[in-house]
Amino acid sequence: MVDEFRFVALRAFARPPRLLVVVPSVEAEWVRWAAAGLGALSQVWGGCAGAVVPASVVDHPALMDVMRRMQPDHVLAYAPSGATVEGIRPGAVDRVVGGLEGEARKQAEAFVRMEPWNHGSIPDAEQAAAALREQLGVNAIREMTQETHLFDDPTKMGLSALTDVAIRPVLGVPFPHVSTPSALAYAARVGVDLEAVAADFRVPDEGRWQAGVTERADTAVLDWLYPSSPQDTLAMLDPAAARCTRLERDRFRAEPVVVLGDRPEDFTLAQLAGRVHGPCMWLPWPDPNAMTITGRFPRWRGTGLVRVTSASMPLEDVKARMRTMWDRRPRAFVDGKEVDDKAFECVPANGLRTSGQSLYVHDQAWDLPRSLPATVLADGSLEVALGLPAEIPPGLDASRDKWQVLLVASDHPLPPHRALTGDALYTGRSNLWETFVRAADGGITYSSHRFDFVPKGASLAGTLASPRLRWPSLPTVLAMAAAPCPVQSSAAGKRTAVAQRLLGSRTALEDLAHGPGWDLLKTFLPGQQHPSQPEDAWWALKTSVVMSFRALAAIPAVPEWDAPQRRAQVDVWTAQGVLRRGLALGCQECPAFEFYPLEEVAQHYRCRRCGADNGLTQARWKTDTNEPEWTYELHPAVAELIDNNADVPLLAIRYLRQQVRGTPPLVGAEFEILRDGKPFVEIDFALANADEIWLGEAKKTSALSEGHRDIKKELCKLIDGCKAVAAHRLILATAAPAWNTATTTVARRELHGLHTAGKYAPDIYLLNAVGSSAPVLELLFPAQG
Repeated sequence: MVDEFRFVALRAFARPPRLLVVVPSVEAEWVRWAAAGLGALSQVWGGCAGAVVPASVVDHPALMDVMRRMQPDHVLAYAPSGATVEGIRPGAVDRVVGGLEGEARKQAEAFVRMEPWNHGSIPDAEQAAAALREQLGVNAIREMTQETHLFDDPTKMGLSALTDVAIRPVLGVPFPHVSTPSALAYAARVGVDLEAVAADFRVPDEGRWQAGVTERADTAVLDWLYPSSPQDTLAMLDPAAARCTRLERDRFRAEPVVVLGDRPEDFTLAQLAGRVHGPCMWLPWPDPNAMTITGRFPRWRGTGLVRVTSASMPLEDVKARMRTMWDRRPRAFVDGKEVDDKAFECVPANGLRTSGQSLYVHDQAWDLPRSLPATVLADGSLEVALGLPAEIPPGLDASRDKWQVLLVASDHPLPPHRALTGDALYTGRSNLWETFVRAADGGITYSSHRFDFVPKGASLAGTLASPRLRWPSLPTVLAMAAAPCPVQSSAAGKRTAVAQRLLGSRTALEDLAHGPGWDLLKTFLPGQQHPSQPEDAWWALKTSVVMSFRALAAIPAVPEWDAPQRRAQVDVWTAQGVLRRGLALGCQECPAFEFYPLEEVAQHYRCRRCGADNGLTQARWKTDTNEPEWTYELHPAVAELIDNNADVPLLAIRYLRQQVRGTPPLVGAEFEILRDGKPFVEIDFALANADEIWLGEAKKTSALSEGHRDIKKELCKLIDGCKAVAAHRLILATAAPAWNTATTTVARRELHGLHTAGKYAPDIYLLNAVGSSAPVLELLFPAQG
């Protein structure tokens, strides 16, 4: 294939960095440490897009998937100031200052309070943060991480302070007031003010904190705390305060989430669910009111179900608590019958699923149309020839503020993957150290400012980054994701590539599998001829089956094809090379009849079997007609595709394409992953969208293999393949109405075992009745108990 040059349509966004802040975790003090982390986060521009995670729960199984879906730019270890430590542990500063007196003591106390705490006795969050960075793939260049710590003083880090960007006054809950889970639940909605003095404010009771959590207006308690604040005051975590807006992309609907439980993992889940899944409410108290949910989310009552979950409570306990709550609701009757309009459903924490994406962007710099010249490489990757000219979002100062630039290609999504950073996304002529680049939000995001050498007094163009980027193709993404295991096209994948080249595109190949042409071409396979085809219109030769147009026209097809339509289609296939037009000719010295394509037909020809010279005379052609009849032969690669039931994976991909909203997914053909030089798994198809990588297995029959042991063996190989490339879904597709019980039973048990052991397990989806008028895609849930 020759490289192609074209312009790539892009959508550009500017957004604040997404922060995941890891705070020290001590059981008796976790609420206070979480509040301190929220306070530091609330002071940063874009804190509304971030979340706080106690160090003790960074590896909690209920949180890993939602942390990955958040796609943080930075995972930061919280480094509190001495003043914050003193607020959590009174007397800490005094113990550090020791026996100093007078002015020396005052100066020492001021210094210790102002500077990050480095006097021991506090659990370090750095180790937990480093482990998360390794798993999530944040802004980094090779071993160089862009940001590692979050301080109470925003000037000590390379992030923008909220007060520098906000154009309206902001308020948060005074840090000394946040000492209970209920207070923390409200503080997570509005933010925490680390500098507020408790003596200056009234102290809300538990009832008021709980009301602040459950009311639709998030400033109810702030208005009570600050009765004389200006009318235009905003909460610190209000996106409007940071010149931001929340953007919902490719979503049907985002049903709210309610999180029960009063543990650190519940606090973290509630924040992350709010960033990823939509509106979220954390209820840490044990006995919520029956109208709590419908009061906070009234527009979902009767039209959609609020999802109730917990990271610390078993699902059965969640159901029991919600059942007790619902039984105490006010009863409603219509025509003497009770109306049970339950507005919620209970789901496991790792079962939360929401289509599309949610991200916070600058309210005046999002979805901006841009275009760049690019080269389409032979493998399908895109390399832009120029960097996008740097632009400063309104209200930001390039000498002070940093932001993230996001570029989304209209027809080339990139899934977020830890392998898609730095080198993988730069063109070969780029400066690797120019800035921090990685895949996120379906495209490529990079830090607004240059990281390499910037001389003093440099111009704006010399300060801001403008990298030349590369959008890898799906085979390239899979190869990078599976490293160090090599990835290679399988025999089926090579046949698919040939057919795709002949037809002109992958979509054309899928359309062929979906239309009547597939069944028409199937009659070229030995033993697949239709009874309606005249016997003198087709012949099974030694190497292939050839047939005349009379045979092709005689096959009944649904939908009905008339002769002119078939004639036109055969001409198209012949021009593409899917069919070859020629003659079936014999030999004067041996009994072999062979097919000779048109370009080899001449008055004199040589027998392919014995090499004898022959003349093109009536004695040589297959029929007794006065003139030879044109015959057609199917391209061998296409014939092997059809013979190996390639229509099942093609139709599965065609259906899955239609389920993805927004940017069309990238699609890959069959491939193998090697280990120790040998293939250990073959994957029938792969897709990549803006969120995830999907791998698939396609079968004509309803069984993955014969017997439970063989089914388990095949399933484990597929799961191992998913793990190698960090795929998020495994699609099991069948042309049968449904997978048999043995296959689904083994799959459920395997999922249950992996989840119980805390090991990697992709979501397994069953795609049944592929190729029918109504395929069914359903999530397979693990076995219980």
